[in-house]
Amino acid sequence: MPDWSIPHGIAGVRRLVEVAQSHGATLAACLEGTGIIPAAIQDSEAEIAPEQELRVIRNVVDALPQVPALALEAGLRYHLTDFGIWGYALFSSRSLREALLLAMRYLDLSAIFGELIYKEQGDELFLRLDYSRVPAEVRQFLIERDAAAILRVQRLIDPRPAPPLRMYFEFPRPAYAGRFQELFGKMPEFGAPETVFVLDRKVSDQPLPQANEATARMCEAECQKLLARRRARSGISAKVRDIILRQPAQAADMEVVAEELCMTSRTLRRHLADQGTSFRALRDEVLMTLAEELIGTARMKLAEVAERLGYSDAAAFSHAFKRWRGVTPGAARSG
Repeated sequence: MPDWSIPHGIAGVRRLVEVAQSHGATLAACLEGTGIIPAAIQDSEAEIAPEQELRVIRNVVDALPQVPALALEAGLRYHLTDFGIWGYALFSSRSLREALLLAMRYLDLSAIFGELIYKEQGDELFLRLDYSRVPAEVRQFLIERDAAAILRVQRLIDPRPAPPLRMYFEFPRPAYAGRFQELFGKMPEFGAPETVFVLDRKVSDQPLPQANEATARMCEAECQKLLARRRARSGISAKVRDIILRQPAQAADMEVVAEELCMTSRTLRRHLADQGTSFRALRDEVLMTLAEELIGTARMKLAEVAERLGYSDAAAFSHAFKRWRGVTPGAARSG
């Protein structure tokens, strides 16, 4: 299951904005309400929250309802370098099958929003795209974009023709269905129960022309390090802690924190629950740490501490402190 607390690189938004601008949309319209500054679009090191990318997608879809196959066009814009070390790891893999398995191990380093589920059966490989967690209003767009991106990456690492044996998409047949046939080499079945690619195992096991085992091992090791760093510093709970730490009085309200993260409070609550925590638990953790620092090292008056941390008065702060620590602030200070 993809971890939406891990940031995405900016490449997905950059490619989508390029497509949108080519059809007449403005950069301002694409980025409206996302919190992404225009300069970040061309910054290859920039990272954004998945929720910000979803807002860009909504903006583009709203701005260009008349453009068919917009998502397919965006997916085909990707370059292997857009994916950084993850892309190089795929490029140096021994076969398409090994590249696929490696891609799934480090899927959180890609721009893919859904879950990829892999199964082997006889001479066929089944790759299911599960986008059930993606908001319904952008689900088809992201399935189309990511399916085209998968095709694009496949062709970049192996230019030899290797079309899927069969394809199934869970959404109704679109008016531009012919575009799918042009891209994938055959017409998919639309309106299926699930989105699935069926691949030929023999083709997928053919050695890739640029395979390099030593490079592949090195790239995978770097993927491990990068994913560990992103998880350590960029989990949604870490972001919530950082916001509360910066502005404890204002960030006591969950709505304020959710707005800064470009999501609803309901979405924030769900993400924190997925990580086994809650907004109140994180807020109490940060405020307790700050309170101990302020009444201990800083030696501030209780009324000042209460104001700094967003409490109505010293009594309300003292009550909260006793709930956290089991003693009053005065007892903690004297101790």
